[in-house]
Amino acid sequence: MKTLALIVRKPGLEREAFRDHYEQVHAPLAIETVLEGTKRYLRHHVAEVCAGAFAADVVTSFWYHGPQGALDVQARLQTPVGERILQDEVSFMDRPANTFFAVEERWVEEASVGSDGTRVLALVKRAGGEAAADFVAEYESKFLSGLLDTAAGPRACLQNRALGSDPAYDLVTEVHATEVDAGGLAAWHQELTARGAQAAIVRVTEHESVLPW
Repeated sequence: MKTLALIVRKPGLEREAFRDHYEQVHAPLAIETVLEGTKRYLRHHVAEVCAGAFAADVVTSFWYHGPQGALDVQARLQTPVGERILQDEVSFMDRPANTFFAVEERWVEEASVGSDGTRVLALVKRAGGEAAADFVAEYESKFLSGLLDTAAGPRACLQNRALGSDPAYDLVTEVHATEVDAGGLAAWHQELTARGAQAAIVRVTEHESVLPW
């Protein structure tokens, strides 16, 4: 099981300071207090918004050993131990603006890409009133290949399909490549939004914790 968290920094806090606090203080504290048993814990910090509007400053991914693992984390948050992490969140996050949703993931392409490559997230939401299944099928058959065409060199693509009735985004596509063409991204975004979808494209840096269990 996997969930994504779109997390927004506290007003008045610079994005760099937010990232530094998240990585140096918050992530280690989360591991110490509430994330025991989690399979993976990874953050994609926003470096640049390439197209569209995107309010969050980081997209955090959590992998669990099934639904019970996620429930265990939620239960720890309600204990005195969990209060420590919640207090830290208030110190640097705009908590009411944060959004969480579950996803199912599948690799579209897998490749070994160096750590100095470019990582891009495309976050896409269907038009109001449109069936999610129909939109996802159209996106993956007609639009996903165009996004991948903007990536040069060895590339990898991980597709996250949102679960639930009203997620913040229906799809979060992760592309990691040697280089990504900015003009191609802009053209792809224009084509997708002309179809009626909402979309944001962001360049990110990737940070993953080594878990002690």
